[in-house]
Amino acid sequence: MVEEGVEVNSVVVMSVLPAMGEVSEQRLGKEVHAYVVKTTEYYRRVPIQSALIDMYCKCGDMSLARRVFYSSAERKTNSLMVMYSKCGVIEYSERLFDSMEKRTVISWTAMIDSYAENGYHHEALDVIRSMQSSKHRPDSVAIARMLSVCGELKLVKHGKEIHAQLLKKDFAKVPFVSAELINMYGTFGEVNKAKLVFHAVPVKCSMTWTALIRAYGNNELYEDAITLFDRMTSRGSTPTHFTFDAMLSIFDRARFVDDAYRIFKLMTKYKIEPSKEHFDIMVRLLTHDGQLEKAQRLIEMSSVV
Repeated sequence: MVEEGVEVNSVVVMSVLPAMGEVSEQRLGKEVHAYVVKTTEYYRRVPIQSALIDMYCKCGDMSLARRVFYSSAERKTNSLMVMYSKCGVIEYSERLFDSMEKRTVISWTAMIDSYAENGYHHEALDVIRSMQSSKHRPDSVAIARMLSVCGELKLVKHGKEIHAQLLKKDFAKVPFVSAELINMYGTFGEVNKAKLVFHAVPVKCSMTWTALIRAYGNNELYEDAITLFDRMTSRGSTPTHFTFDAMLSIFDRARFVDDAYRIFKLMTKYKIEPSKEHFDIMVRLLTHDGQLEKAQRLIEMSSVV
């Protein structure tokens, strides 16, 4: 379309990004993102940014989703907070946050994110409580981060209260929120609750499937995780790098060698490059099972990764 000189307007962009998210075509999504930034005036529009965030979330890349979220001009201070936290200098993020005359939902979320990304979950919880007692109501991004913190700290009561709040705002239909809900209940050991959240999501994306797979794995329901993965692929949902991370981690714990090898080989079909960690898991499993020739071949392959 671009090559033929047809103008790409905001309607076209808003149409193609959701489709790319549904089939986890992050590479093409990035190309659209780059095109929009370089050649149109639409990038700063909230609907375009929301579509980009949704696309990256459906592709399982929360890092890029957050980067878009924090990128607009009026969010420079918040972006700086996140940048400092990514560099591990959380005290600079704290200073920026404390110096703000007027805080917004975005700045509260940025501070929660900064703490959580660096493992300061109790501090993140303090900010969550302060935000909840302020005049600002959390949006879907803030809610997702809150659920993550509750899961990390095993705050069952608080997590369920946040779940009740988001149901009133219909946030449970947002892919990254539903995924965090499933992750949280999986961490709590409440797999049935995680399944209820999963089945309530009208359109399931790779994030949703992966979250329930991870919940099964965390609760040693290994066969259920395999069944769910096979159902995911048979229904046309494309597994991402994060899905394969979850599956291979499960096989490593369960010592399911044959299943691990089958899933590992599937990565090629979905054009996903195995990471060093993936190779390490496979070599460990094959060696433990006495399949030394296969293990040696993978060691040789991993040397070029």
